Formats: sequence, C-alpha cells, structure tokens
Amino acid sequence: MFLTVQGGILGPFALLLGKLFNLIYNLLANDSGIANLGLCIIIFTVIVKLLLFPLNIKQQKSAKINSVIQPEIQKIQKKYKGKKDQESMMKQQQEVQAVYDKYGTSMTGGCLTSFIQIPIIWSLYRVIQNVPAYVTHIKDMYEPIANSVIDAKGDKASEFLINFVNDNSINGASYAIKAFEKLDTIKADNIIDVLSKFGVSHLHTLLDTLGKSGELAGNVENINKIHSFILGINISEAPGYRLSPALLIPIASALFQFLSMKVTNTNSAAMGNDTAGSMAKSMQFTMPLMSLFICITLPAGIGVYWAISAFISFLTQILINAYYDHQDMDKILEEQMKKAEEKRKKNGGKKSFMQRMMDTSAEAQEEYDKKQAMRKNSAASLKNYVPSEESQKVVDNKKTKKYKEGSIGSKANIMMNYNKEDK
Repeated sequence: MFLTVQGGILGPFALLLGKLFNLIYNLLANDSGIANLGLCIIIFTVIVKLLLFPLNIKQQKSAKINSVIQPEIQKIQKKYKGKKDQESMMKQQQEVQAVYDKYGTSMTGGCLTSFIQIPIIWSLYRVIQNVPAYVTHIKDMYEPIANSVIDAKGDKASEFLINFVNDNSINGASYAIKAFEKLDTIKADNIIDVLSKFGVSHLHTLLDTLGKSGELAGNVENINKIHSFILGINISEAPGYRLSPALLIPIASALFQFLSMKVTNTNSAAMGNDTAGSMAKSMQFTMPLMSLFICITLPAGIGVYWAISAFISFLTQILINAYYDHQDMDKILEEQMKKAEEKRKKNGGKKSFMQRMMDTSAEAQEEYDKKQAMRKNSAASLKNYVPSEESQKVVDNKKTKKYKEGSIGSKANIMMNYNKEDK
C-alpha cells in the first residue's frame, strides 16, 4: 500500500530513491530557498537517468551489433526459406544461434538490461506518486490536516474521507482510499496518503467542511507553494480533459515519447526483421498515445516525470546513434568475437543457456521422430499381416460358435463378421 513507503520487493529500491529525492528537496529548500516539487522531480529524473546510462549504453551496443550481423542471419534464413518441416526449422534456429554466440550477443539484444531497470523505474514512479512518504518536510505540512480529520470525525474518519472523495470526484485518491478497507484503525499516515492526492481547492473544501479553514490555511498555502509549477500549473492536480496550461505537460510527454521511439526504431529497421519492424512501428504510435492518456488522468507531477524521462531518452539515443555511426563496426565485431571466445574458454567450453535450450529441443524432436517412425512401421506390419492356418481356424471357430443372444460375445462376433464381409 501507499503508506508510508513502498513495501515488498520494490521496498529497498523505493527507499533508496526516496532518500535521494529527500536530499534534493532539502538542498533546494535550504541552500537556494527554492522548495518546489516540480524542479525536484526534474533534477531527480535527470540523476536517475544518468545512473541508468551505463545500462542503456550496453543495451544499445547489443542492439547495434545485432543490426550489423543481420546479413549473416538473413543468409541463413534464405537458405531455409520455404522449408516448414520441424527438422529444417530446428536447424535454422541452431545456425542462427551459432552466429549470435560467435559475436557474444543474443536474439534479445539487451533485453536483460531492460529487465534490470524495471524495478528501478517502478520504484521511481512510486516515490514521485507518493512524495510525503519519503520527504519529511512535506509530510509535516500534511500531518496537522490529517490530525484535524481524526479529531473531528474520530472512528468515522474513514467513512467521512471515502464519502468526501466520491462526492468531489477526486479520482487520484480512489486507489489510496481502498487501503481503508483493510485497516482496523485509521492513522494520520493513512490519511496523508489520501490528502497528498488532493488538489489545493479540495484541501480548502475539506477544511471548510471540518470548520478548520482559519487554523490550517497556512499549511494549505505552503502545500500550494511547493506544488506550483510553470504557468501556474499545480503538479498535485490532474490536467484533465479541459483547456488549460496543464495540458502542455501531457502533450510534451507524448511528443518526446514519439521522438524517442522514432530514433530508437532506427536500429530495429536496420535489423531487417519484418515482425520486429512492424511491432516497432506500432509501438511508435501506441506508446505516445498511452503516455498522453496517463499524463492527462494522473497528477501533473507524474506527467513531468514522464515528459523529462522521454526527453532525456530522446537525447541519449541521438548521442548513442551518432557515436556508433562514427565507429569502425568491423573492429567492434572483432573485439566482440575475441571476448566471446575468451568467455567460452573461461567457462571450459560450457554451452550457453540458449545453446542448451536448442540442444534439448533438438533431442526432443529426434525422439518424437523415432516414435513416429515406429508407429508407421507397426501400422504397415499389421496391414500386411497374413494369419496362419491355426490362427485362421481359431477365427473360423469363433465365427461358427453360438453365443447367447444379447451377450457381449455375440455383439463382438456380429461386428467381426460385418467388418470381414465389408472388406
């Protein structure tokens, strides 16, 4: 759940990133006096992207190598073109895998580094979505308001907040509200999770309802100040489907996402894989649209993160492409082959995971082919079988033998005679 920090597997990642975010906020607030969450999110996203940059370099290098060795892959594919039998398809896969092994790369082309980034990205998203859980100073702003709800409503604080969120259609707080269903006692921290999804206008409405507007107006003013972004955009509120400056954030996010996907897909196009190419083209349009929808419906702070993240990805991809366009790829391939050979020697000639998978599939196919051949031979033997005189006598005796009417034996005898006469 939200409060107050992310738990489970992502907990350590979120806690580490939360400490980084807290440090950035304190440095801005204390040294420069700029306590602004929008600026914190931008700096935070840039730092995390820089930390992930080595993984991106490795991923792009693998993708670039895969695009360069495509002629060898296509030569193998041309060799087996039109051959749809299982044996030919298996041999094609083995020969293709041998090419990848020669250069020390893989068909997935750096997907492992993407998987490594997933928990970091999800944790990053969690921290930005629930800033008060990680930034002490911001939590302190919400705490008096949360306590006022408990003081005013007591045991009915949960029911009161659920009704307030539903009556005011605060969509961003709907998920946090669900946590109340699993809690026996509502604490201030739980309420802060919900309040942090309120816009300033909703906080004012809440305090008016509680009769605490005068006492806590300063808290709301401070919250409003740290959430105010450029052009008066409040990053705690969702832009929504209304004409306002806040729509610039989802539009920027979709635009940078499109540009990032476009420059990334140059490697996919170079690989000459029709399936990968069509999928890349599809993602080039679906990802920006998804980004646009998410940034419209979620608080603008999430949109700032998406937009800056996509913009940095766009810039880094351009730099990476420019770097490899001026590199001697033949020399890079030679180095890759040497590294792959050294790795094989170091492993004592042990086969890679993909090689073992291929061998297992080939053995399974060979075993299947043997069983099929045995079945065909058995069927042919039965078809050509000629009964001996003794066995024929047994059959004739069974034919002339009288069975009790309606018994299983009589029915079997009728069926046997029918089949024989039919043949």
